[in-house]
Amino acid sequence: MRQALATLLIATSLTLGAGVAMAAPKPHYPPPPPPPPPVPAWTWTGFYVGGNIGYGWGNSNTTVNFSDPTGLLFSSQGSFGVNGALGGGQIGYDWQSANWVFGAVADFQGADQSGSGVFICPASACGAGPFSDNLSQRLRWFGTVRGNIGITTNMSEYLWYVTGGLAYGNIRTVESITGPGQAASLIFDDVNTGFAVGAGVRGHIVGNWSWMVEYLYMDLGRINDTGATGIVSSGTGFCDTHVCLLTPGSSSTFTDNILRFGINLKWP
Repeated sequence: MRQALATLLIATSLTLGAGVAMAAPKPHYPPPPPPPPPVPAWTWTGFYVGGNIGYGWGNSNTTVNFSDPTGLLFSSQGSFGVNGALGGGQIGYDWQSANWVFGAVADFQGADQSGSGVFICPASACGAGPFSDNLSQRLRWFGTVRGNIGITTNMSEYLWYVTGGLAYGNIRTVESITGPGQAASLIFDDVNTGFAVGAGVRGHIVGNWSWMVEYLYMDLGRINDTGATGIVSSGTGFCDTHVCLLTPGSSSTFTDNILRFGINLKWP
């Protein structure tokens, strides 16, 4: 009897132990890694620096006045395109509030935009003529300092903006004047100031990198140049008894259309 009771108690203990062991959760080896931290939302706030390349198609509206010591002999007017490639860099700061972004940017560009026109003083006006002035202009470099205001879309991934501010640039003017048996050249380098306005779009790429496409209209104002030549202009009266040298003077208004593409790096 005692032996049967002992056997029953041992069997019951083994059964209960097996049930507890089966009910206990199995440990994980190794434990699962913690979830990654959430990716911070992109914001346009911060400083940025970048580079760009593009193309400019401008226009020079020019008047050439042919003069000598007796006064104005003749005025010739015309316009010509000033076109070519450009490239440079920009640095700026943006501040984002909700979907609005306010900023300031300065850029500096090297340019190779050029064009030319021919201006004629007929023999009826320039007694020793006719004289022709082959006038060429080249935009060599320019820069802008502008303010921006824009609005974001698609969770701030895109920024659409308008911009405007100060513009400045260097224009080289070369005049080649020829007449019967005579020729002369004049070279002028002018740095003018004006304004630039435009619009653009920027987009987030990855990390702190973004791209931009921008259009600017730039006006560098009026460019005035005058230089004496060694060309003798014959006339009547005073010039019959004195050496009268031809003095062409040019006056140009220069405007430009600029389209450029760029990459920016923001920090922090």
